[in-house]
Amino acid sequence: MNAAAEALRWDLSDLYASTDDPGIARDTNAALAEAEALAARHRGKVATLDAPSLADLLRAFEALLARAYRPSAYASLLFSANTSDPAGQALLDQAREALAHVSTTVKFLDVELKTAPDAIFDAWASAPALAGYRHFLRATRRYAPHTLSEAEENLATLKSLSGAAAWNQLYDETVSAIRVPLTVEGEARDLTVDEARALRGSPDRDLRARATRAIHQAHAGQSHVLNFVFNTLFQDHKIELGLRRYESPIAPTLLDDELTPAIAESLMATTEKNYCLAQEYYRLKARALDLPDFASHDLLAPLPGGDRTIPFDEARTLVLDSFRAFSPRIAEIAERHFDRRWIDVMPRQNKRGGAFCAAWLPDLHPYVLTNYNERFQDVSTVAHELGHAVHFVLAGERQTLLNYGPTTPMAETASVFGEIVLARRLLEQERDPAARRSLLAQRIEDIIATVYRQVMYTRWEQEAHARRAEGVVTVEGFGALWRAQTERLYGDAVKLGELDHWGFIGIPHFIHSRFYCYSYAYGQLLVLALYRRYLEEGEAFVPRYLELLAGGGSGTPEELLRGVGIDLHAPGFWQLGFDTLRDLVDQFRATVS
Repeated sequence: MNAAAEALRWDLSDLYASTDDPGIARDTNAALAEAEALAARHRGKVATLDAPSLADLLRAFEALLARAYRPSAYASLLFSANTSDPAGQALLDQAREALAHVSTTVKFLDVELKTAPDAIFDAWASAPALAGYRHFLRATRRYAPHTLSEAEENLATLKSLSGAAAWNQLYDETVSAIRVPLTVEGEARDLTVDEARALRGSPDRDLRARATRAIHQAHAGQSHVLNFVFNTLFQDHKIELGLRRYESPIAPTLLDDELTPAIAESLMATTEKNYCLAQEYYRLKARALDLPDFASHDLLAPLPGGDRTIPFDEARTLVLDSFRAFSPRIAEIAERHFDRRWIDVMPRQNKRGGAFCAAWLPDLHPYVLTNYNERFQDVSTVAHELGHAVHFVLAGERQTLLNYGPTTPMAETASVFGEIVLARRLLEQERDPAARRSLLAQRIEDIIATVYRQVMYTRWEQEAHARRAEGVVTVEGFGALWRAQTERLYGDAVKLGELDHWGFIGIPHFIHSRFYCYSYAYGQLLVLALYRRYLEEGEAFVPRYLELLAGGGSGTPEELLRGVGIDLHAPGFWQLGFDTLRDLVDQFRATVS
C-alpha cells in the first residue's frame, strides 16, 4: 500500500498494535479479574452502602468498564475496516465473549441499583457525594419496571452472543460482500454497494437508473439470508418486549433516549403533515431538470453546476474552514482527526458500508469511518461524522464514563449542525448562480433525507415489527410495507421503480440500532431551531452551544436544552424547522423558470 493510501486509513495504534498485541490479553484478563473482585466485595450489599461508598463503587465500575471496552473497541473497528479478515473476526468473537463475561459478572450493580428501596435510593439521589452520578442513577432507576432478576439478565447477555450479536455480524458480512456489476463508461465493473450508490448522483440519467436497479438486484440476490436476519431479530425483539413488559416495540428506544412517546409522536406526525413540502420540492426539481417523468432514480440527480467532483483534500479544507468560521475550537478538534489518521476514508472491498463515528471512552478519541466518493454529499457526510467526533471530545473533557454518551437523539445535534455550517459557508462563498442553485438544492435534499426519509423509515419499522409479531414475514411482505410508506412520502411527485420495494433490506439501522432513524429527524429539526438562535444571537450563542455538547449524557435532553433556551414542549416547536425548510424551498422556486 502506498503512503497516500495508507494516510487515508485509520491508525488504531492508540488502542493496540495488532491482533496479537499482548496488551489485548492483558487488558481482557485484568478486566475479568477486576469484575470478579468487584462482585465478591459488593454483590448483594449495594443497598447497604452510604453515598460516599457508592460513589467509590461507581468510580471503580467506570475504571473496570474503561479497561473492558478497549479490546472490544479495537476488534469492532478492525472488523468494520475489513469484514472478511479471519484474524479480525476471531478477535471480535473473543472480545464480545470477554465483554459479556464482564457484563454478567457485574450485572448485580445494575439490578441492585434498580431494586433498592425507595428511601435508600432517594437518599443517594440527593447526596452531595453522588452529585456527579445523579443523572446516571435516575436514568438507571427508570428501567426498574423492565428489569429481570440478576440470573435472567446474565442469561440474556450470554445468549445474545449466539443470538442478536451473531445475526448482526452475519448481516454485516453478507452486505459487505455484495458486489454490484455495472457497466460504467463502456467498462464492466464490479462495484461495492457504496460505489454503486454514489452513481445515483450521476448526471447521466441512464447510469442513475441502471445503478439503482443493480443495487436492488444485488440485495435481492442475498434476500434469502437478509430477510431471515430481519425476521429473526424482529422476533427476538418481540420476545424481549414480552419478558420486560414494554408496551410497544419503540418503547425501549424512547426510554434509552429519555423522551416521552408524546414528544416522539409529535415529531413524526408533524413531519408527515409536511410531506407535501417534500413533494413540492421534487416537482420543482423535475421542472429544473426538464423531467416530466421524474422517478426515484432521479432523486439524487445533480442540477447543472453541481456535478463537480471534490477530492478528499479539498473536502478537508471545506469542512475545516466552515467549522473554523463558527468556532476555532471545533475546527481544532476536527483537524486532529485528519492529522492523526483517526478517519478511515475511502471505499474498498469488504469494508463496512456507510459512515459512522465510534466513541467508547472519555479519554479515548473517537474514530470516524466514511466511504468517500468525491461528491458534495460525501463532504457533508464528513462534516456530519466529525460533528459527532467534536461532540464526544467535548463531552469527554467534562464527563466521566457513566455520563459520557449523549442519548441517541442528542447525539445527532453536533453532527447535523456540522452539515448546516458547511452548507452556509459554501452558499456564502459561491457566486455562480447555477452552482448556488445546486448548493441550495443539496441543502434541501439533506433535510429531506435527514427528516422525511428517517421518519418514513421509522414508520416502516413500526409496521414491520407489528407484522412480524403476527408471524414470519416474507420479503415481499416487508417490501410491500416499504413501497406503501415510500408512496406516502413522495405522493405523485416521484414515480417509483419496479424494484424500489427492495429499499428496506439495505438499511443497516434496522438491524444494528432499532428505531434509531427518528433520531436523525429529531436532530435535524432541533438543530434548525438552534441555528436560528445562532443567527439571532451571533457569537454570544457559541459558548452556550459548546456547553451543550460538553454536557454529554449528564442530563435529560430537556435539561440540557434548557441552557440554550429550547423547550421541546412548546406548541408548534417541531413546525419551526419546516418553516425554515419552506423558506429554502421558496428560494429554490425563485431559481426555477
